[in-house]
Amino acid sequence: MPVLCYQPPAMTSETFDKRAPPLARLLADRPLILRVGVVLLGSWLLAASSWAQVPMVPVPMTLQTYALFTIAGLAGGRLALEIAIVWLAQAAIGLPVLAGGASGIEALTGPTMGYLAGMLGAASLIGKFAETPRSWWALTLACLGGHALILGLGFAGLVLDSPGFASAFQGGVQPFLIGAVVKSLAAALTVTLAQARLKAI
Repeated sequence: MPVLCYQPPAMTSETFDKRAPPLARLLADRPLILRVGVVLLGSWLLAASSWAQVPMVPVPMTLQTYALFTIAGLAGGRLALEIAIVWLAQAAIGLPVLAGGASGIEALTGPTMGYLAGMLGAASLIGKFAETPRSWWALTLACLGGHALILGLGFAGLVLDSPGFASAFQGGVQPFLIGAVVKSLAAALTVTLAQARLKAI
């Protein structure tokens, strides 16, 4: 007796939702090597954004979240998560891709561990959110939610590494609140303008 198995149709640029993030559409029916190249390029953009920093203790202020949310909005959840994972994998093997050129397992498991974990979650969530057409304000709110996730997990990590809640909040959350709002607005605006330019892809 034959066994019937459902085979989902291959995802191509013709069948892919035209409203999906432009990078996801671009890679829908392209060779794997192109996807690998986009993932590497995205991870290096994250690295470059981490080098633009305002030195602070224990956590420096960088452009990482702006770059991450912009990438997520243009790439979608799965691709954005792949980019973030590869970025952290490069740090793990010793490449200077984190803030201040930091790298190694110590950098991934130190005081900033919670923030880095939050960036993985935020990349996936914001990318998934952007897979359905959204207004600039909706994207801004999503980016604010992403910052809340990152700062929340970062705060939790600092509590384990600091004398108490107050010092963890004052050193690892409070100084970044205004920057979170500015970077959320900027990322949402960048994604909206880029999607308008790339909608024909």
